[in-house]
Amino acid sequence: MEKYNTYSTEDFLNDKDFIRWIKEGNAEERKRWEDWQQSTPENLAAYQQASLVLKMVMSAERIEPSAIFGDNLLKDIQSSIVQQEKKQRVVLWLRITSVAAAAILAVAVGINWYAQSMITISTDYAQQKTITLPDESIVKLNANSSISYHRAWSWQSKREVWVSGEAFLKVTHLNTNPIKIKPQEQFSVHASSVLINVLGTEFNVKERRKQVQVALLKGKISVQIENQPYAIIMKPGEIVRYNGILQKQTQQQVMSVPQAWLEGNMIVNGLTARQIIDNFEDTYGYKVILEDSTLASKQIDGTIAFNSEETILYTLSNILNVNIYKEGKIIYLRSR
Repeated sequence: MEKYNTYSTEDFLNDKDFIRWIKEGNAEERKRWEDWQQSTPENLAAYQQASLVLKMVMSAERIEPSAIFGDNLLKDIQSSIVQQEKKQRVVLWLRITSVAAAAILAVAVGINWYAQSMITISTDYAQQKTITLPDESIVKLNANSSISYHRAWSWQSKREVWVSGEAFLKVTHLNTNPIKIKPQEQFSVHASSVLINVLGTEFNVKERRKQVQVALLKGKISVQIENQPYAIIMKPGEIVRYNGILQKQTQQQVMSVPQAWLEGNMIVNGLTARQIIDNFEDTYGYKVILEDSTLASKQIDGTIAFNSEETILYTLSNILNVNIYKEGKIIYLRSR
């Protein structure tokens, strides 16, 4: 099967063994081809396009003329046209066939593109957006964040999104029987290597600096590492962090209120100046240099208005007793 790893769509369509497999493959061949697909070759999309084209062609109903009809038609053609005209007809037939094949391929490629492509919505630094997903679930994106989902949302076996940065999700509740959950009623969120499975709930996801934090406000969700069976079942008020391992905490054990950004604030309890500066960099896109490194560990309590960079810098200036100097996208905090 290794030879197929470099095949293009055209190569597949010209391969007799591939064509025979699509038309009449047996159980042994099915296993071999399924194993090949599971190895996730780089040209898997080419295989899928070729498979779709062949299936579309083979699904069309063909009308087979009788042998007598064919003989008579040939005699009529030979007796009524000259050799040159026959050549022109052959050329015309080949052109029509080529156009039809190209049209079928274009349709197949278009269908495959629609099935495979993703919609991605992003925010710039210092920007927030509210998105309504096709199932009416609401997503609020924080600054410097994005969410992706399948363009062919209704074709998928379950609702599924991918989050980078920070987002608050209010998921539409579909199932009426929590004991018997249908696949299409599930909603999954991927954040880095963390998988979050929900039914209908409100929660905050933050994926920054190789760490993931999930905070549950309402409902019930499970959090696990992708492709691993162990999962943490969360209750409202709990937070799960991932930094190589999953750890669960209650709201009282954390040093900030994760969803406070929805109201333009950052509520902290013992958070260090460095952690606040990291959040500022992630939100507004600056590089902040704290020239006195000993100030980085200074702990801060209270509520910081996070809806403008000027307000945050003014707060840090007073708390840390520093002066602020800007040079492009670099900010220096220098002791007074």
